[in-house]
Amino acid sequence: MSALYALLWKEGREILPKVLVGVALAVVVCLMRNNADFNRSYAESFEGLIMGGLVVMAIVLAMDAIARERSTGTLSFLIDKPVAGATVLTLKFLLGLGGLLLVALMAWATVYIDLASLEVERAWLAYKLITVQSIDYTSMVALSFTQFSLLYALIFIGSVVTDHPFKGAAVGIALAVILGVFLTGPALAIFPILNRYPLVAIGLDDQGHLVRLATDSARFWVKVLANLGLTVAVLAVAVVLLHRYREAMLSWRTVAIGWGAVIAVVFAISYGGPLVNQRMPAGVLAAPDKQYGGLAVQGGLAYMTIGQSGIAIADLSNPQQMRLLGSARPESYKLWQSRNNICVVDSLAYIVGRRKGLPSDSLGVVVFDVSDPATPTLKGYRMFAAIKKDKWYDGGYRYWGSTDDGLLLVREQDPDLIVVEAFSLDAAGMPVVGDVQVITTIDPMGGPDLCHVSVRGSRAYIGTGRELVVIDVGDVHALRETGRRTLESFRPESYNRAKLVATDGDKLYVERFWPHELVEFDIANPDQLREVGYLPLSGRGDILSLQVVDGMAYCRAWWSSDAKMKAWTIAEYGALIEGFSLAGPEDLESDLWGFNALSVANEYLYATRHEALLAYRLD
Repeated sequence: MSALYALLWKEGREILPKVLVGVALAVVVCLMRNNADFNRSYAESFEGLIMGGLVVMAIVLAMDAIARERSTGTLSFLIDKPVAGATVLTLKFLLGLGGLLLVALMAWATVYIDLASLEVERAWLAYKLITVQSIDYTSMVALSFTQFSLLYALIFIGSVVTDHPFKGAAVGIALAVILGVFLTGPALAIFPILNRYPLVAIGLDDQGHLVRLATDSARFWVKVLANLGLTVAVLAVAVVLLHRYREAMLSWRTVAIGWGAVIAVVFAISYGGPLVNQRMPAGVLAAPDKQYGGLAVQGGLAYMTIGQSGIAIADLSNPQQMRLLGSARPESYKLWQSRNNICVVDSLAYIVGRRKGLPSDSLGVVVFDVSDPATPTLKGYRMFAAIKKDKWYDGGYRYWGSTDDGLLLVREQDPDLIVVEAFSLDAAGMPVVGDVQVITTIDPMGGPDLCHVSVRGSRAYIGTGRELVVIDVGDVHALRETGRRTLESFRPESYNRAKLVATDGDKLYVERFWPHELVEFDIANPDQLREVGYLPLSGRGDILSLQVVDGMAYCRAWWSSDAKMKAWTIAEYGALIEGFSLAGPEDLESDLWGFNALSVANEYLYATRHEALLAYRLD
């Protein structure tokens, strides 16, 4: 036992100064927080200081654990003592890990010791405070320590196979980079469950996923125990390496070559992966005058808007060789937007859009008889609903589609008013205004999109900035609100955009902004919504539209200053598994707005761009 005590004394004395430096810095920060100016500055930068400090401490404690012993010639002396080599290595490892835990405890104490006094002047930095206010001190320490313990373990391995502390740090950091990239890249494809149980998520990100991780006990313990398990596994590997290759050392040349390989792998994964996942269209149908807009697919035919209130009909019997059957462009009545919405009921197609006029603009519906797809003919039109001139994009309407009893339009009237209008169809199939339901939202700031809408059966689900509103649209002459639910956010600030909503069978998906996720509801009973799951949306870009069909989520979102379409599979355990992104043919002109509309039918996804209708295989 005397040999073991001597080893404890030796190792403790070597790491104590390093740990005391970290503890002393934390004490100094705690004392300086009594100064108001420093306290405000610290509130805006504590995340970077703590994370950076734990990274440095993990490196410093592990980089010379074995490498320095080998460089000074004392490694053989230690291992040949009565204490077994595995015991020596384990003792070194645990003492360093204990030092890292102590520093983590002190580092987070600098924040939690007086959390109420932390304030930030710049509102966009408030998410850091909201995060720590939502997570208790013990959980925060556990999450950060177990992640950095894995970094410490990897650098410890680097120290085992080198003869210089800086070599050990270089090897360990390279291993950490490879593991980090793998866990956020290829590993997600091999083990998609990592989407729900991430091992490397720790930053106080502005999407709130750390809060979700800390407040979900199952995910919290999976992350903590998985990281501790990996740390123990790395220790076992270090014991084996030291036992079998006591004198093996990596040269600086080998380390440099290794880093070159790491950089190459990172670039290959980061920039090569998305190209592999891009899906090219199986079929392309060029648009007359490059003006495809809205899209409706029904009965093996695609109905598209062209130009100002025109219509085009395509045969989809062979998606790889789509054929344009007919088109029509009425000159007597024009809607002044190229992205007008279209829906089809029986043999009639209804196109809604904005009509310019005096004293105000209005919304209008153009009706086509499409009983003969080769020769669609104008049947008539209706004008209704004066709109404000500033609704320049699409007249302020957010939904246009058919119901069991007629047609439904959802539009924005004022910054806090949503109008739901139902239309019955007369004997000739022309729309006649039925009932009107006005919804007052609790989002006075409004924004460019006040709401998003999804209709399933007799219910319209309307997502606003903070609420989900349910409207019974089964009777076009008697609309009624049947439910309103506020989706609480972990972040109390208001938002200036609407929640995305989508339905798929008996499931409803509603966007939550912080954490950024899709909240899954069971709507088997449409008047009793049950919250049943959460799908993280971290790193999904700024999503503009969402559609879910047969367990696949399709979205149009901004990536790299361009609007593009992507697809994910919804896993049973509550995660989005990366699928593919849609790419247009190279011979099509680039379009800032990317895809306009999409529809899924018969194992194909159809999407319109201004210049073409594109068909993508989904198998």
